[in-house]
Amino acid sequence: MVKKMHILKNLENFLYDQDYFIDLFNHTLHVYYYTELITLTDTLIELKLKEFILIVEGKDFVVNRLDKHEILIKGIVENMRFKR
Repeated sequence: MVKKMHILKNLENFLYDQDYFIDLFNHTLHVYYYTELITLTDTLIELKLKEFILIVEGKDFVVNRLDKHEILIKGIVENMRFKR
């Protein structure tokens, strides 16, 4: 049990000790550590991160959670790209 907890803690440290974190699952986009919300419509999301802009295209985008540096969006992602 102790070994399992140690592995879990190492994984958490790896995932959250980053300049950014992007997760896409079950029609949900979760982004940690964005610096600016540039565009948000029901078909387009543009987020400024430390070294690039994340551009997400799709449909039916709805914000479920919005904090200063974290956003959770539901919808159908059709295209995701990075622009420097």
